Amino acid sequence: MLDITIKTYNQLSLDDLYYILQLRSEVFVVEQDCVYQDVDGKDQKALHVIGKIR
Repeated sequence: MLDITIKTYNQLSLDDLYYILQLRSEVFVVEQDCVYQDVDGKDQKALHVIGKIR
């Protein structure tokens, strides 16, 4: 089962933020070999859709 939540930056817990940054690092840096600055200041304005498998 997939749990999906949508949060603003201010609603993210530290655990949410760590999960998101870890996943983005795995997908973009490791798997897609895209070496660029991921923390770019846009997260504070974005809605974060978080999918977690139970």
